[in-house]
Amino acid sequence: MSERVIPEPEVKAMLVARGVRVPSGTTDPTAVSHLSAPLVVKAFGPTIIHKSDIGAVQLGVAHVDVAAVVSAMGARVEAAGFLVEEQCAPGIELIVGVVDRGYGLMVAVGFGGTLTEVLDDVALRCVPIDRDDALAMLDELRGAAILHGTRGKSGIDRDAVAAIVVAVADLAQSLGDACAELECNPVIAYADGAVAVDARLILRDTAKAGADRPLTDFTPLFNPRGVAIAGASATKSTFGNRFLAAYRDYGWTDGLYALHPTATEIDGVPAYPTPADIPGPLDYVIAAVPATGCAELVRSAAGVAPFVHIISGGFSEVGANGKGLEADLVAAARTTGVRVLGPNCMGTFSPRGRQVFHEDAPRRQGHVSVISQSGGLAGDIVKVGDLRGIGFSKLVTMGNAVDVTPGEICEWLVDDPDTSLIGLYIEDPRDGEALVRALRRARGHKPAVALVGGLSGQGGEAVASHTGSLAGDARVWQAIAASTGLTVVRTLEDLLGSLVMLQRYAHEPSNGERSVLVMGVGGGASVLTTDACDRAGLQVTKVNAHIQDELRAMGYGAGTSVANPLEIPFGPVAPLDAFSRVLGPILGQQPYGDLLIHFNVQSYFSFGPGGAAKLLPSVDMVADLHYPGTRVTLVPRNVDTAPPELVAAIFDRANERGLPCYRTLDEAAVAIAAVQHFTASR
Repeated sequence: MSERVIPEPEVKAMLVARGVRVPSGTTDPTAVSHLSAPLVVKAFGPTIIHKSDIGAVQLGVAHVDVAAVVSAMGARVEAAGFLVEEQCAPGIELIVGVVDRGYGLMVAVGFGGTLTEVLDDVALRCVPIDRDDALAMLDELRGAAILHGTRGKSGIDRDAVAAIVVAVADLAQSLGDACAELECNPVIAYADGAVAVDARLILRDTAKAGADRPLTDFTPLFNPRGVAIAGASATKSTFGNRFLAAYRDYGWTDGLYALHPTATEIDGVPAYPTPADIPGPLDYVIAAVPATGCAELVRSAAGVAPFVHIISGGFSEVGANGKGLEADLVAAARTTGVRVLGPNCMGTFSPRGRQVFHEDAPRRQGHVSVISQSGGLAGDIVKVGDLRGIGFSKLVTMGNAVDVTPGEICEWLVDDPDTSLIGLYIEDPRDGEALVRALRRARGHKPAVALVGGLSGQGGEAVASHTGSLAGDARVWQAIAASTGLTVVRTLEDLLGSLVMLQRYAHEPSNGERSVLVMGVGGGASVLTTDACDRAGLQVTKVNAHIQDELRAMGYGAGTSVANPLEIPFGPVAPLDAFSRVLGPILGQQPYGDLLIHFNVQSYFSFGPGGAAKLLPSVDMVADLHYPGTRVTLVPRNVDTAPPELVAAIFDRANERGLPCYRTLDEAAVAIAAVQHFTASR
């Protein structure tokens, strides 16, 4: 894909047309008398990108020296022309730019000039944006206090900077796919305005690959009429045989076939030489064969089956030889029209469609759909998620995603009537722009939660010397989250916990409050709960003073807090209506969006005989709490002190009662933050 650098004067003319202020200047070095000194001389041309690196810019030039500077600069660099401008007064230097590095156009703003790389302080959003987005980006910077004014210095004109950010994003959007990179560095901000001192634009000469691919109906992928498995053996146990067993275990008595060159039956399943020989309808072919045979299997499915799932590895992930096999596989998919899932993936899971990739799969049906680029984690999500009470509609593993990609699956799920909640495990989505587009459409309609692999310092390296390198780190996903309503979490436990919470509460009426009321026994535990809420970005707002007085009059507050968190006596010897006695007076006068209750499982075994018998009734008591617009969450702390069968019973009871229940305070806080984020996005 070829790119070309647009001359700086042309770029600035585009910005001026959108209301951006730029320095007064001219491209005629012989006619500079109307400009006020000191002057800046710049060279521009198709090979000049970073001017300061090659000596293509000089500051502090007097009128009489312009000709000499131009001559000397022309001897150093290959220039198409020269731009002479008035030098701007010092101010706060910022960088404003737009780049496309796989997720569609993103606008960035941060501290710029020569300190861009040193400070590495940048906020991003997906294009398009508005003024509120731009102002929010400025507030996200670590050095935001400088922009507001510190130590007696006045702040900058934030509205003027926001207008430039919006204008730059608007220009990039108008250029569409042709925009590879657009940057103003520095933008100098003052108390009464802002000036785009420098501007760079790089355009693509060719369109993005895959932009014209027709939409695929993925219904047969999740609800196939017939399934054929290649790679099962008539004499030994292979991956293909295990898939046959999984499908039989899941209730397939007909419509299930084996593909084998000579056998007529494998493990009680009829076998045929090729997909074309199968007598019934066929939608899904599973390839558990060596990588060298996968492309030919795809070709044999042409006109017979719309989807081939490649379990096999041995493609680009293993090096040059594998890359050649992968290219052949992609070519087979393109020429036949057969869609390929994978390679190097486990396939799909759908209780309604009887799609499965392992034995003893859950039967519970629901409306949660998940896209995973890891087959191993997908198995964890299905099995552990079922134990947590998640009802799955669909799950798909993507592997190398050489053909079917996470973005297009996500776009389809946004319109799927059986999906009300989307979970993602993403490493390299391959088509990030389509994924962002799908998440934008889901905003406020279907909540989405993503666990993104490779966001740690060692998991994904990124530098911020220029806008073009600002992709691949956590800030990219923070931008996607801010622009789409997506919730990004850090652990698999948080992904599952957020899905549990959103499954229960995403579509329940909310009072719109973002504050959390924390209630439980133990001062230290309450402090730790507040810390967990703070880490998750939650607000633990104090109970109004007059309500605190009422609680004290009821006998609460002696040596404990009634401000929030609330510490109340609760445990094996406390009445089961202990929480409702306190909650009525509070929530009847002061609304809270979420109620986080914690109790100590250990105490049920430490204070008096038979206390454990009250554990399940305690869970029921919390589940029975109903206050319009307030979501209820439970953390039974220290569950490891209880027998395993009782722990399982606690969580089973919570699942049965529709009560989100978590082992740790942090998991609960992250899940509450996820549902608050979705509610706010609506």
